Amino acid sequence: MTKKQLSMNDTSFKTSLMEKIAYGMGDTACNVVFAITSSLIVYFYTNVIGMSAALVGTILLASRVFDGISDLLIAQIVDKVNSPKGKARAWILWMAAPYGIASVLMFCVPPHSSTMVQAIYVFITYNLCTTGVYTALNLPYSNLAPMMTRNDDDLAKLNLFRMAMSPIGNLIVTALTLPFINMLGGGQQAWITVCAIYSIVAFFMLLFCYKGCQERFHTDAAKEAEAMPFAQRLKATLKNKYFIVLTLTMIAVALYQNVNGTVATYYAQYMLGNVEVMGVMQSFENIPKIIAIICLAPFIKKFGKRNLVLFGAVLCVLGQVVVLFAPQNMTMVMAAAVMRGIGEAPFYGCIFTMLADVIEYGHWKTGIRVQALIFSAFTVGQKFGGGVAGWLVGQLMEVSGFTGLEVEIPSAISMVKNLYIYGNMIAWALVIILMLVYHLDKEYDGIMKDLTGRTA
Repeated sequence: MTKKQLSMNDTSFKTSLMEKIAYGMGDTACNVVFAITSSLIVYFYTNVIGMSAALVGTILLASRVFDGISDLLIAQIVDKVNSPKGKARAWILWMAAPYGIASVLMFCVPPHSSTMVQAIYVFITYNLCTTGVYTALNLPYSNLAPMMTRNDDDLAKLNLFRMAMSPIGNLIVTALTLPFINMLGGGQQAWITVCAIYSIVAFFMLLFCYKGCQERFHTDAAKEAEAMPFAQRLKATLKNKYFIVLTLTMIAVALYQNVNGTVATYYAQYMLGNVEVMGVMQSFENIPKIIAIICLAPFIKKFGKRNLVLFGAVLCVLGQVVVLFAPQNMTMVMAAAVMRGIGEAPFYGCIFTMLADVIEYGHWKTGIRVQALIFSAFTVGQKFGGGVAGWLVGQLMEVSGFTGLEVEIPSAISMVKNLYIYGNMIAWALVIILMLVYHLDKEYDGIMKDLTGRTA
């Protein structure tokens, strides 16, 4: 934490370029494991370990119950804990090593044990990583940016750096993991080795983030909220209608992330004939997304955050229509990936600034400034949506007769195709509906003027 605490009404301070890079580095590290758990872990469990797709899906869904509890618990703890190392940034330091260790443990499934032993091991290690450590790392990290600056433009740029850099972790994992693993022999040990390498890199990224970011703003209203009973803060949060809208939006996007990430591997193997093409597909999606996020700032000022997210969701739906007409045409699949990448950029570039806006709205609406619980919208939605998607994919694949063999049966291939096309289309259609009822952009200036008047 910096020695100098600035006034909450000081909107002139702006973070340096190096601090923005350090902040973005944190989510790059977080995305390394998130990419594995959303894109490749189901494939590992079914095709490498040989577990039933339905069993894996059920474990992922059951884990979401614990995730919901952990998000509320961690939000409660973050609101209460004050460390000399910072209120939010301290958690980045504390969780850096456990994050890497928990990630590797997910891939150490006993290969020759009974189905029950494997299921218990997967449940424990998956929850240790995603329910425990990832939540304790990512929720405080998401809460950090509003403590670094009160300048709206600077906050938007901080989050643009975050979301422009975070796909790099996803890009590296999805593009390089399968070729790297195959180069090392393709077995379970290769998966463990690759994950260990990623975890070491992520550890040093998180240390850089911790060292490079400083907390400067802690509101009196936030301190008052910390002393309130949890039930009172939760009640204030649930009265915030835009919190509900963004939580549901994140659930829809998480459905997309997990359906697209999980099914893309099967789609590459069984529809396009080469599992390693999955990395190319993700690269065609992630590289345009990174470029579009970098270019987003002037469009945010001109069109507004909500309108850009709405436009992007429409573009993602249109991308799936392209695949629908030529599902095995490599060119069309890659073109659709580019469309989705550009379409996703407004959401990822704006979501955390939108969450910061929702905190201000809640403070204005209820008189209670709740930060960690609001930012838990992202992790709650991300995990719950991911759990539902994992369960749904597992059940539908099981119903289709999926075997996980090199040559798959026609009914399973048809299910893979339908999930990849229609599952992703439905997720972005839900985002369109939710953005049509989000009107905070129009109300925000008046709300901030009123809040500033109250605290002057």
